[in-house]
Amino acid sequence: MRGKVRWLAAALATVLVAGACGSGGGGKNSTTVVHVIMTDDWVTAPYNDAVREFERTHPNVRIQTDKGPIRAMTDAVRAGISAGAPPDVVQGHAVTGAGQELADPVDDLWKKHKVTAGEYLQGALEDVTWGGRRYGLPLDTNAMALLYNVDQFRAAGLTPPNPSMDFGQFEALARGLTSADGSRRGLVVPVDTWVTFGWITANGGELVRVGADGRPQFSLDQPAVVDTLGYLQRLVDEGVAFGPAGPDARSTDAYALFRSGNVAMYASGSWDLVKVLKEAPTAKFGVALMPSGLTGTTRGTAMGGSSLWIPKGAAHRELGFEFMQLLTSDPYALRFAKEEGRLPTRPRVLADAYFEQPLLAVFVQQLDTAHVPILGALHDAALAFDQALNQVLRERANPKAALAAAQVRAVASIGPS
Repeated sequence: MRGKVRWLAAALATVLVAGACGSGGGGKNSTTVVHVIMTDDWVTAPYNDAVREFERTHPNVRIQTDKGPIRAMTDAVRAGISAGAPPDVVQGHAVTGAGQELADPVDDLWKKHKVTAGEYLQGALEDVTWGGRRYGLPLDTNAMALLYNVDQFRAAGLTPPNPSMDFGQFEALARGLTSADGSRRGLVVPVDTWVTFGWITANGGELVRVGADGRPQFSLDQPAVVDTLGYLQRLVDEGVAFGPAGPDARSTDAYALFRSGNVAMYASGSWDLVKVLKEAPTAKFGVALMPSGLTGTTRGTAMGGSSLWIPKGAAHRELGFEFMQLLTSDPYALRFAKEEGRLPTRPRVLADAYFEQPLLAVFVQQLDTAHVPILGALHDAALAFDQALNQVLRERANPKAALAAAQVRAVASIGPS
């Protein structure tokens, strides 16, 4: 928590400095500062090259980049708006900025720059759409799939996951991959809303839907959600899966277990595939579609990725949007894919032969059934679900009771219709 507070203070200081000198006095040789906030792992070679290209084609413009944890983005924007100097571009989830009334709708800029919905994957559009309006540009996409350790499957004499596998068949594999002493297990279940949402959608569940009026309809306590959390809780209870080690044991901890070989199967996105292939070059890994649900009749997953959005009151709205366009352009989308494991948001880029590689092709195929977990756009409701998740996976609470309480809190958080 202290680290988050320090980062927020530093980000706000940068926002205020950028706001103070952003116009440069308006002289002939003045410099306009466009302030961009990116998440920690996005300021890499492709991003830096895009900044240099933008500054080269806009000689009197400088891109000032801050980076920080994605969970702190909306807090930083809120602080900037309160101080009268919001950043110009933010990376994260435009739908979250819109749901928290921090983002500026950009339908006019879509029209002016001839951006069309048809050029994007439908799931990627979900990340920038709220109440029928557009609030940003999709930057990258992904889909949660099942990474697995080929060597452990071979050692156990098991066939790798098949495309028609359901939850029951998945559990049988997990049991077969768990060692007698429990030091190696079939799966790891972190306290991670995105990962959990992937399992929920695989079981045909949903957490919230938002209509054209922008009003959410919550379903945190529907049977498919309750059954999914009960299923994951049982896998942990019975020693088939590692549970979270603590309240902050999220996907980074889960990845470490998979990377070390203590876990045979791991639900994540293609960025972790790229990472583990680099860090464990002698091991062999595979990728499979998420299993269909408890009934074997549904199949879904969580859509990952992110978008770029413009906060309310941004000083350089037009320049910010132009930078967003460059960063999301086809050449950079392909670079982010090849160098960072980020999947493009436009089908025309996914048509590149690079994505025909067998391991990546599974993630691309999984995009057809992937959905964005938009619950994060509703801060109090997201906190209620996160608390329920901790109660179920760490404190062994009854899933039905915990989710029922979360549903009540979520509905109360938006007030009467």
